[in-house]
Amino acid sequence: MKTCKLIQKVLLSTLVSYISISCSNDDSTSEVIPQEVKGKFVISSAPGTGSLGTGTYFLTVDGLDSGTDAIVENSNAVKTTSSFTQIVVNNSSTLMGFIYPNGSDLGQGQSGARAFKFGTDNKMVELQGSPFPTGRFTVTGSFGNFIYAVSSTDNSYLFERSGDNVTMMDKPIDFESHKIGEEKATITGIADRGNNEIVAAFKYASVDEAVVAIMDYNFTIKSVIQDARMSYSGGQWRGAVYSQIASEASGLTYVFSGAGSGNATTKKAGALKINKGENSFDTNYFFDIETASGGYKFRKVFPVSNDYYLLEFYNDTTNTGNTANATRYAIVKMSSKEFKWVEGLPAYNEISSNGWPLAYEGKMYLPINPVSGKSAVYVINPVSGNAVKGFEINNETEQIRAVSYFK
Repeated sequence: MKTCKLIQKVLLSTLVSYISISCSNDDSTSEVIPQEVKGKFVISSAPGTGSLGTGTYFLTVDGLDSGTDAIVENSNAVKTTSSFTQIVVNNSSTLMGFIYPNGSDLGQGQSGARAFKFGTDNKMVELQGSPFPTGRFTVTGSFGNFIYAVSSTDNSYLFERSGDNVTMMDKPIDFESHKIGEEKATITGIADRGNNEIVAAFKYASVDEAVVAIMDYNFTIKSVIQDARMSYSGGQWRGAVYSQIASEASGLTYVFSGAGSGNATTKKAGALKINKGENSFDTNYFFDIETASGGYKFRKVFPVSNDYYLLEFYNDTTNTGNTANATRYAIVKMSSKEFKWVEGLPAYNEISSNGWPLAYEGKMYLPINPVSGKSAVYVINPVSGNAVKGFEINNETEQIRAVSYFK
């Protein structure tokens, strides 16, 4: 009897051990922990003062918070013969550089664009189908899976990538049905609301009001709304127009008016709001940014994170034409209407220009090209408004045109 009980205990112990081992093995083989894919940063640079016609160089780096290197003379850099006045990156995967007629490598007087992807060798590779000769364009940007370019006339283009190919579609917009008097609108910026819907800033030269159109991704106009509390949205430097409208992940849209770039309005530079799902301006919201800044008007608007934005201001309160210098920078928090000048950058009169910045993980990476000295990327904390120098070019003979992130 004792022997039977002993045998039973041994068998039971063996069975439990087998089950335990089997379960353990099942757990170890079925549990797969995904590895985070680490992206890379690309610095776009041009030789000398960045004049058109000198080409663009792309260098891949691991980070922008520190480091120093040459780009133009770097054997790891990739060169394209085109000089870009505007650089747009969509979905951290496709870069499009836009070519101004002056200094164009597509032929003198020929506007156009080139499209690139981030290759498996960690270098920029031009996509099939690129380059694209186009008509004149003024403002560029992205929404959904598209990159766009539209003009002050009737040119409007959508670029879409599929694999290693990119295609261009000419998309006419029905401005004719939305005239004010005999005047047709021009688009000065676009914000992506998601769900196949965008908000486009309209400008009528004779209308001193904010006007926007609710449209779908095919540029079909659903409705047009306007507000007399501020002037039209959009900044400008010579022939280039800069979008001053942005939508957030929460679904609301901010429409800014810098009230500069040759705008003769007497209305304050500021911002209005369109709430999520609404097709009208919030009558209870207006941010008087001009008064908050001490009387300055602004040219460019860059989303940073949440409802923080980086604004590029004109240097003088009176000289705000479309060729005036604009090298002052401030952070605004839209929900609470907070304003702070960025501290830690070179003095405004020591800055020649800035490159296209990158918003990444809650910070803004702003390329600064000085009047004299080395170009560098400054890392701006939007909460504190403080900037610190990050990556720096190791020579004084090239400028940073843009910084981008790819994954």
